[in-house]
Amino acid sequence: MDIDGKCAEKLTLAARSSFTLSVVDVLPEWAEYQLRYLKRHRRFCNFRNPQRLSEKLHHRMRYPLPHFSRLADKVLARDYIRDTVGDRFNVPLYAAVEMVTASQFEYLPTSFVMKTNNSSGSVRIVFDKSREDIDELVALGNAWLRDDFSRRRGERHYKAIRPQVLFEQALLTANGPPADYKVHVFNPQEGDSYLFIQVINGRFGQMTQNLFSADWHGLPFRLGETLPPSVDIDITGAPAELAEMLDVARRLAHPFGYCRVDMYVFEGRIYVGEITFTPGAGAFKLHPPEWDRKLGALFRWPELPMPPVPVETTARGSHFHDAVNELG
Repeated sequence: MDIDGKCAEKLTLAARSSFTLSVVDVLPEWAEYQLRYLKRHRRFCNFRNPQRLSEKLHHRMRYPLPHFSRLADKVLARDYIRDTVGDRFNVPLYAAVEMVTASQFEYLPTSFVMKTNNSSGSVRIVFDKSREDIDELVALGNAWLRDDFSRRRGERHYKAIRPQVLFEQALLTANGPPADYKVHVFNPQEGDSYLFIQVINGRFGQMTQNLFSADWHGLPFRLGETLPPSVDIDITGAPAELAEMLDVARRLAHPFGYCRVDMYVFEGRIYVGEITFTPGAGAFKLHPPEWDRKLGALFRWPELPMPPVPVETTARGSHFHDAVNELG
């Protein structure tokens, strides 16, 4: 075990208190990650031989492989999506910049999504830029760029991502953003992949969560406890694009023991929002709890680095750092 018996009691007491970055700053590295896991799961993490899904996710957070940074980068991941399943699955990109200025908004359409490439939750949907305070949007974007998201929840692979703010096409329906289909893909050592779909709806209103198997049946476990399920037939019914969504997720997740592929269906087309290697920073809980171990057993381990990225792909990806795409 990584943990010293003499420190266990003190660490347990610390886990019951507020978890702040100031606490992290004074902890040794091993204690920081044990404290994070202990606070979330009320037990110590086996980093030397992780068995549970939550343990393997925390191992990734503590010991990230290089490709986690590249594919968690919402700019560079576009190359991987394009080369693996096709560019049509990328959300149209207007610009990706390292500093936000007021003049950039002149070249954007009326409606767009503004978000970061290196974090979770830093998203702003602009429905009509003529009704927005542009200076406020500039300040917001630049504040995002200064934030070190990797320190918030201990996901170290975000540290290596070159911060940018993206401006993408807004995929908006009459009811707001479309449902978010989060496809969890587990690739075991032997046998077929195991997939389940987490459907989040009402992202900027009354959020709901539904879980389905790959053949759109209910699951024998729950994920978290806070979000109610939707009873909307548009959510509870299988999307017409389900087979294609699962195929895209399998192909993108093929090199990994586990990842989550987030997708949207908009006007009959599938778009990949992101690829996530440490969803929820490993904090979500499975009920009944034995599913933490069952899903962990389907997560191929140990992990291996991906092959190096071809030079020409790297060059195309880095081009986004300074380029502003022409609007169609």
